[in-house]
Amino acid sequence: MTTALIMAGGKGTRMDLDCEKPMVHVNGKPMVNYVVEALLESRYVDKILVAVSKNTPETAKFLEDFPVIIVPTSGKGYIEDLSEVLSNRDYVEEDEVIMTIVADLPFVSSDQLDDVFEHYFERKKPAMCVSVPESLFIKYGIKPTLVFDGLVPSGVNLLLANNEEQDQTIYQSQNIELAFNINTLNDLNLSELYIKK
Repeated sequence: MTTALIMAGGKGTRMDLDCEKPMVHVNGKPMVNYVVEALLESRYVDKILVAVSKNTPETAKFLEDFPVIIVPTSGKGYIEDLSEVLSNRDYVEEDEVIMTIVADLPFVSSDQLDDVFEHYFERKKPAMCVSVPESLFIKYGIKPTLVFDGLVPSGVNLLLANNEEQDQTIYQSQNIELAFNINTLNDLNLSELYIKK
C-alpha cells in the first residue's frame, strides 16, 4: 500500500492574505484541489491523508466531500505535524511508503507523481527527496525558498512511516510544474502568467 500525505496545516504567513494558503485560488480553484486531483489519478496512490490544523479549518471543511482522510495535527510546524502523522498508527502502518506533498503545487500532475514513484521504487532506498534545478527557477523568474548545491526542494518526498533517520537519495526532476510551489504573492502572480502562456 502507498499512502499520500498532503501537508495542509501551515499558517502561510508569507502570503499575507486573509485566506488559508491551501485555499488560495489559482485559475478558479483552491490549490489543494489540484493536488488532490493529481493524487486521485495516480496509478500508485491507494490512500490520501490530509494533515490539517487549527490554522486551516476552511481547508478541512472544503475537503469533507473528497475521498480523503482528514488528519488533525497540532499545527506547530511542518516537521512537527509530519512527525505526528508518521507515528500515528490510526492512519499509517509502520514502515509503509508515504509520499508527502505540500498543498501549494497547483500545476502538479498525476504523470509527474507517477514518474516520482517509479524513480523511488527503482532506487530501493527508504527515502527520496524530489528537487528541481535552480536554473528552472531562474528561467521562469521564481524566487526559490531554499537552494542546496544548485537544487531546490520541490515539496514532494517519499519515505517510510517511522520517525527514524532514513537513508535518502535525491531525484532531480526537470518538471517546471514542481517549481511552482506558491509561497508568496509574487509566486501567485507568476503562476497566473504561466497559465496565460
